Amino acid sequence: MLVIPNLCETLFHRIEAVLSVPIEDLTEDEQENNCETFGGAFLGRIQGERDVFVSLELNNVEAKYACLSLSFEKPPEWPQFWQRVCAELDDPELEEFPIRKWQDSDPELIWKELAFFLSRNVDLIVEGAFAIDRDKLPLDSLIASMIGLRTLAGEEQFLLSGAQFAVRGFPDDTISWYLKPGSHGRKVSGQLVRQCVEHFHFESISNAVHLIEARFNRVVRAKSNVQSNAAS
Repeated sequence: MLVIPNLCETLFHRIEAVLSVPIEDLTEDEQENNCETFGGAFLGRIQGERDVFVSLELNNVEAKYACLSLSFEKPPEWPQFWQRVCAELDDPELEEFPIRKWQDSDPELIWKELAFFLSRNVDLIVEGAFAIDRDKLPLDSLIASMIGLRTLAGEEQFLLSGAQFAVRGFPDDTISWYLKPGSHGRKVSGQLVRQCVEHFHFESISNAVHLIEARFNRVVRAKSNVQSNAAS
């Protein structure tokens, strides 16, 4: 079973995982056998200490593609696949179609849809989205140390209210943050993204989540030496 551990304790309010395998990497038999059966969108709710709303979109275009989304505060937007279907058919009766309802689901029924990717080399992108009150940030954390950095351009003054970092050694891993619009500077939102190519296995997604959670703790919650580095 593909399990994201500690769902009720995760630091993120949404986790998304995108998996893809280029069509040219498949055998002719696989391309023919899967072209009709691989596709669609699925919704479900996993009940527990903290309900998890799950959406899964599968399609067959230039790659075998799957987008898994887990939300912990509220249901995510409808999968893009289903939005397109509703728009193309323009049928009011689709409002009653079961896929539009967040029904209780057995996690195994959702995870088994990803079995196609097991033991294959896949492009994997895992993103964790967070929101945290600014007054809960340590004053010497990396993000807190950068908020309000200012510069002048002519008569205009610019204040830093967001940034994106690339993680050294992993050029496709990024950390982004910004002061949430409308929060009057009191809430910080952002996302951490892990992008890699790897031999997909049961723990691939959970391992990536552990990694970006650790980076979240270092960048958002831990003391930083950004000031001493800037002065040296």
